Formats: sequence, C-alpha cells, structure tokens
Amino acid sequence: TFSPSDLSVARGDTVVWTNMDFVPHSATASDTSWDSGSMAANTTWRLVAESLGRHEYYCVLHPSMRGTLTVR
Repeated sequence: TFSPSDLSVARGDTVVWTNMDFVPHSATASDTSWDSGSMAANTTWRLVAESLGRHEYYCVLHPSMRGTLTVR
C-alpha cells in the first residue's frame, strides 16, 4: 500500500516515495503525466509537485495499489 494513500501538498513541494518492500513498485500517475518507473527495494523517487489539482496514481506492477496526491 501507499502510506499515506492520500497526500496533500503545496505547489512546489517535493514528494518522496520510498519503496520499503522487498519487491519492486512504481508510482505512476493515472493520466501518465509522471512515472517513477520500477523502484527496487530500498530506493526512492522524487517528484516536484507543480500541477495543481487532484492526481490519482497507482503501482504499474500491482494495479490494486492506489493513491491520490492533491497539489494546492
């Protein structure tokens, strides 16, 4: 799961995803505007939140893993 699964940040903030699992995961915007690619265990990926609004995302490798990023 993504934790937290719903995150709200200010425009310009940097959001960091860390894969603390032993299998690869991704953080991929549902509209394909951003994609971490496959993240191995114990790796991180950063996104500067520039686009205002509510952005749904998921793990390409495990599509039932879903989250939302709200940029205000």
